[in-house]
Amino acid sequence: MILFENLRYRSELLYRIRCFFHERHFVEVQTPVLSADTIVDKHIEPIAVTDSSFPVTLHQNQTYYLRTSPEFAMKRLLSGGMEAIYEMGTVFRKGDRGQFHNVEFTMLEWYRVGDDYCTGMKFLAELIRFIEKTLPTIVYCSFQDIFQKYTGINPHRTTAVECRNIAVRKNLSYPDSLAETEDWIDLLFSELVQPNLQSVIVYDFPAAQSQLAQTRIISDSLGTVTVSERYELFLNGIEIANGYHELLDAAELRKRFRENLRYRLAANRGELPVESRLLSAMESGIPASCGTALGIDRLLMVLLQTPSIDDVMPFPIEIC
Repeated sequence: MILFENLRYRSELLYRIRCFFHERHFVEVQTPVLSADTIVDKHIEPIAVTDSSFPVTLHQNQTYYLRTSPEFAMKRLLSGGMEAIYEMGTVFRKGDRGQFHNVEFTMLEWYRVGDDYCTGMKFLAELIRFIEKTLPTIVYCSFQDIFQKYTGINPHRTTAVECRNIAVRKNLSYPDSLAETEDWIDLLFSELVQPNLQSVIVYDFPAAQSQLAQTRIISDSLGTVTVSERYELFLNGIEIANGYHELLDAAELRKRFRENLRYRLAANRGELPVESRLLSAMESGIPASCGTALGIDRLLMVLLQTPSIDDVMPFPIEIC
């Protein structure tokens, strides 16, 4: 049974977050939890809803999805003219259950027009400092630097074979289905790097992990590589937030969705709709912005020093 003190603290945290955004003139919005649109991601699995009780004006047997993030709807608001918005609400991920996962959880997401990559990271750090001043000062580290520190290899120039050799040498368990280099990088990062990240924003992820972020070319001693303008916050070895310098090119996003769909179909993960109202909005024009999504429940785990996500929510999935 969850301690009621944790629920009271949760309520206070949500209040502090709202104060932070309102003081900075953000507008709190509420977007649909159920939508015909959903992100086409290699690994995120939405919960599909098909029901004849939907309005007769909709196509028969229309599939809707419980949102995995409010991202699509919030970006449509940016396209319509809003400039600084945030939302705190329920999102869903099919099959996600464990120490740090519940199928239903609370996400804070925000966007501000005009913010660039660096501004987005600094704003995230400012929010965390506002919420809890006793947390260690956040440091910034590139994905390449932190990955090389704990694995000894350059993530932008490695191969699946090299990554697998490290996994074998470190006696890591891994599924036999791993084939793509990016999957091996994910494994090594989560097993060898992430546990060491106490108060760190990691930035410049490999281009293959760009999702809905812009990419850029950087130089190193061996030449040039493409990186994703994506950043993640880690506290006590737990991923807390994920941010992007937002992609503005609808054609590029459609291309990424189609690539992800091919990956999903090859893995028997099921088809998802590539076309969306977000793509239509992007084609009509979307302003430059930076956006970040933060897991409220995981942040509470860190602040309350609890071992499980179950300790910070009143009803985990098993007792809903």
